[in-house]
Amino acid sequence: MSENIKKDLAQAKKNYQSKKYADAKEIYESLYIEHPEAFTIWDKRFYSWALYQLYVKNPENETDLFEAVDLITRLVDQEDLSKKDGVCAYTLSMMKLLDYLYKNNDYENIIVWAEKLNPDYLSQKTSTFTTDDGREVKLASNKEKYFNWLSKSYQEVEDYDECLVISKKALRQLTHFTNNSDIWFKWRVARSCRELGEYDEAIEYLKDIYKFKKDWFIQWEIAENYFFKGEEDKSLEYAVSAALSRGDSDKKIKLYSLLEDLLEDDEPEIALKHSYLIYSIRLHNEWSIDDDLKEQITNAGLDTENTEYWKIEKELKGYWKDLKFKNQQPHFGVISRIFPHGKSGFVKQDDGESYFFNGFEFKGDPNKYREGIKVSFYLEEGYDKKKDEIKLNAVNIYDI
Repeated sequence: MSENIKKDLAQAKKNYQSKKYADAKEIYESLYIEHPEAFTIWDKRFYSWALYQLYVKNPENETDLFEAVDLITRLVDQEDLSKKDGVCAYTLSMMKLLDYLYKNNDYENIIVWAEKLNPDYLSQKTSTFTTDDGREVKLASNKEKYFNWLSKSYQEVEDYDECLVISKKALRQLTHFTNNSDIWFKWRVARSCRELGEYDEAIEYLKDIYKFKKDWFIQWEIAENYFFKGEEDKSLEYAVSAALSRGDSDKKIKLYSLLEDLLEDDEPEIALKHSYLIYSIRLHNEWSIDDDLKEQITNAGLDTENTEYWKIEKELKGYWKDLKFKNQQPHFGVISRIFPHGKSGFVKQDDGESYFFNGFEFKGDPNKYREGIKVSFYLEEGYDKKKDEIKLNAVNIYDI
C-alpha cells in the first residue's frame, strides 16, 4: 500500500472523528473504488459509520438510503449482539431501513431486505422512556421489531405459509413482548391458519387470545372458523356473543352477514332482518349498496329510506340474547362491590357465591349502577390472569 493511500485513509478517519462526515465519505468513496484491498476492517467501519450519519440516521432521500445501506452491508458484517451490548453499523442501518419501509407500508421490500439480517444476532434488550405526563413506556427490542415487521409483511402480501412460520418463531424465541405483541403474533398465526384451511388450530389460538382480549371481533373470527368447518351451531354461538359485545355497528357488517348466512335456512325472517340491518347501516353512512341487497329489501316491502339502523339492532338484541342464554336460567343477587375505578366489581348471588363482572356488562339503568342493588345476571366463562385459570363471570346484568 502506498504512503499516499495510508495518508488519505488517515485523513478520512480524522474527518470522521471531527464529524466532517461528508469529507470523510468523499475520501473513502474514491479510495474504495480504486483500492478496496487497502481498507482494513477499521477503515471499513469508519466508512460505514460515515454513510450511516449522512444517509441513514435521518434519511431524506430514499435512493441514497437504499444505496448507503446496501454498501454498508457489503463493507461490514452483522455482529452478534444477542448476548452483549454494543453498536453495529450493519444492524443499526438495517433496522433504520426496515423501520422506514414499515412506516411507508412497503411490505414487499421489507421481505427482501430482511433476508440480510440474522435474527439470532439481534438483541432482546428493551428500553424505556418517560412521557411528559410521567408515564413510563417500554420500547420493543430489535428482535421483537424484526419479527413484527416481517410477520406483518408476509400477512399483507398474503404469503400465509411464511407468516405462520415467522409468527410462531417469534412466539418461541422472544422473551419479552411490548404493546401486546404476543397477542398480535398469535392473531397472525390464527389468520394464517384460517387462510390455509387449518381451522382447528386457528380456533385454538383465537380462544387463547380471547382470554386476554375480550373484543367482539375475536369471537367473530372464531365463529367464522367454525362456519368454514361446517359446525354451524358453534359458529352461531360465537356469532351472537360477538353481536352482543361492545363495538361499533358499522364495523360489524361482516359479522351480521355471517349471522344472515347462518339463519337463512331455519329462520329466514330473522335472517332478512340482519340483511335489513346491513342495508340501513350502509344507507346511514352513505356507503355503496349491492344491487342484490337493494332488490332483497325492496322485494320484502321494507322501507328503503330507513337509516335508523339502531332501531333494527335493538330488536335483534333481544333475539341474540335469547339465543345466547337459551340453555341457562337467569341468576339473581346483589352488586356487592364496585372497585373505585368503577370498571368492574363483584356480584353476590342469593346463595352466597360471588362472581366477578366487568362494568360494561351492566345493561340496566346507569343511574342505578351502585353497590347494594338487586340484579339478574347470567354466567359465562372468563379468564383470571393472576391465577391463570378459567372462572365463571357475571354477564348481561340488569337491575331488578
